[in-house]
Amino acid sequence: MLNICILVKPVIDSASIKWDYFNQKFSYISNTFNAADLQALQWACDYKEKKGANITVIMAADTNMDIDSNRLLKYGMDQCIVIQQPNLKKWRNETANILANELKKHPFDVILSGSSSEDENLGMTPTMVAELLHIPSLTHIQEIDIEHERIWKVKRSEGRGIVQTYEVQLPILIGVINSLGRKRYIPRYLRSSKVQGKMEIHNLKEPIGNSSVKILEVSEPKPNIRYFDIPDDSLSTEQRLLKIMGLSKEENEQLGEKVTPEVNERNIHFLSQKIQKWLKEG
Repeated sequence: MLNICILVKPVIDSASIKWDYFNQKFSYISNTFNAADLQALQWACDYKEKKGANITVIMAADTNMDIDSNRLLKYGMDQCIVIQQPNLKKWRNETANILANELKKHPFDVILSGSSSEDENLGMTPTMVAELLHIPSLTHIQEIDIEHERIWKVKRSEGRGIVQTYEVQLPILIGVINSLGRKRYIPRYLRSSKVQGKMEIHNLKEPIGNSSVKILEVSEPKPNIRYFDIPDDSLSTEQRLLKIMGLSKEENEQLGEKVTPEVNERNIHFLSQKIQKWLKEG
C-alpha cells in the first residue's frame, strides 16, 4: 500500500477581496486552499478508493492566518497535520524547510502538490522540498497513469499542443496543475470521524529566519490617489476606473472629482500595468 503525502497551502480567497471605499483598504478577506493542491488531494483520494493508500496531508501556515482546516475533513485522508509558525508570512522561503522537516518524520512513497500557488504563482516550494529530501521532482503534470506501483507515467504540456510523457520511479515529488482530473463537489457531511481524531496542529514557537539571508522588499511605484466619494454604480467600467484614478473628464474642483495632484508618466505606467493584469485575471 502506497504512502501518499499531500502538501496543501492556504491562500487568500480572491473572490472574497473587496475594497472598502470609506476606510481606504481591503476588507472582507477570507482564506481558502490552493486549488491545485486540492486537485492533488482529490486525485489521491480517488486512487485510494481503487487500490488503497495511506494519505497524509501536511500544511504550513502563519500563526496569524485564520484557517478553517476542518474543511479538509471531507476528503478521505488518514491524517492531517497543520504546522503553525510565527512570522512565516515574512519568511516565506522557510516554508520548504518546515515541510521537509515534517516529511522526514513520516514514511512516503510519493509527494503530491500543486505546481504553484494562486497568490504568488512562484512554484518554488515543491522544488525546494524535493531538494531538501534528496528526491527527484517533476512539476506542471496534467495526467498520471499508474503502470506499476513503483513506476508511474506522467504527462506534461510543453505548449503548442505538444504533450511530453515521462516515466518516473518512486519515491518522487510531483507537482500538478488544475487539469489533473475532473473536479467534483464533495459535501461537508461526508467528514470522516476517523480523520477528525487524527487532525494534528503543531505550534512552532522558535523564531525562523536565516541571518545570512537578507530580504529586500521591492514594490511598485504607487500613485498618490485620493477620492472623497464612492463611484456611482451607474457608471460604466471605463468611467469608474477613471474616477477612481482621479482622471475623470468632469473636473469639478468643488466636488473633489479631480483628486490626483499630478499625473506623470510614472503613475500612468503603473496604472496601465495594473489594468492589464486585472484584465488577464478576469
